[in-house]
Amino acid sequence: MKALVVEDEKNSRMMLSKILEANGYEPIEASNGIEALEKINESRPDIIISDIMMPEMDGFQFCRELKKNEILKNIPLIFYTSIYKDEADEKLAMEVGASAYIRKPEDPKILIGIINKVLKDHRSGKIGTLELTDEKEYLSKYSQTLFKKLEDKVLELEDANKKLETALSELKTVDRLKDNIISNVTHELRTPLIHASGFLELAIDEGDKSKQGELLKKSMNALEREKKVISDLIEISYAGKGLLSHVIEETDIGTLIKSTVEDLRPKAEAFEINVRTSIEEGLIVGADKNQILHVLNNLLDNAIKFNRKGGEIEINAGKKDGSIKVCFKDTGIGIPPDKLTNVFDKIYQVDSGSTRRYGGVGVGLAIAKYIIESHNGRIWVESNGEKGSTFCFSMPGENNK
Repeated sequence: MKALVVEDEKNSRMMLSKILEANGYEPIEASNGIEALEKINESRPDIIISDIMMPEMDGFQFCRELKKNEILKNIPLIFYTSIYKDEADEKLAMEVGASAYIRKPEDPKILIGIINKVLKDHRSGKIGTLELTDEKEYLSKYSQTLFKKLEDKVLELEDANKKLETALSELKTVDRLKDNIISNVTHELRTPLIHASGFLELAIDEGDKSKQGELLKKSMNALEREKKVISDLIEISYAGKGLLSHVIEETDIGTLIKSTVEDLRPKAEAFEINVRTSIEEGLIVGADKNQILHVLNNLLDNAIKFNRKGGEIEINAGKKDGSIKVCFKDTGIGIPPDKLTNVFDKIYQVDSGSTRRYGGVGVGLAIAKYIIESHNGRIWVESNGEKGSTFCFSMPGENNK
């Protein structure tokens, strides 16, 4: 039995696929509605389990398109969501043609039980094909649902901002928190809110329901960027107080590098940047997997962000003197020699202009430094002015902890 898993969050997608595989299903994976429609045409699934909040095409739109198709409309679809939890959300989900609606997280046994029941009822004829509402009515309900989610997101951000007040009070004690840095932090906090507010105003006045939905999505994306800035500031505050704990496990650095490259490949391709890797086998360390992923993601994201269009990034990873060494070499704008000792400081940018051009508040490398050093490793940078930079870190191998 083939089961299509549609989920934009990679770890959640992999976990659900493993649960399905352990219960006799053959999982197929897609990260959004558009990709899911392509997968369905390639390999027709017997059932679909889909998230709702996804980029490019969300679960509601995906289900709507699926049920419009005379050939595909009889494939049962189950929504499995952690964000859309209200009764109105469930009602809309069933109106667009879902066979069941499950709120995350759910016990795997119960989840599989629901999936099996939906398949059984579908085959026996107990679950038929729903007659879809007209497009205007659907778009109206869809827009109302997005508005409600935006309201929830604003409340969530208000709560996060309260926590941010405490984090900022800690950050004000940092020596390099100068006036221009405070200005940059304020800019990064205000800009997404200004964008979100603008898109909401346009959406309110927009008569075209389809265009209104796009404006609401852009507003939600802006609020997500706001949440990321707040999260980084809170995390660096916790790191400074030694409150970031580790969950140590056997970790393959090579596998994590490959995963990071695949996750950021679309961003690199958008700037025509070629990413090359040279990774030795068996790079095993005892580490907190999620924290090391955070470091790798930050280093590669910086190598892309501060690179030149059409540039290159070379990632080398191997063993040296009982340690694992990883380097990210780029052909970007480089770092002046007198700034090299400061790039790992909290709330630091090489110059205030770079914040306006590239975004960010300058905490990523400080968090990376804390994580690597707390794993008994070290991190450093080399740069030849405007000829690019090389960021490296080393950690004890599994047998040299």
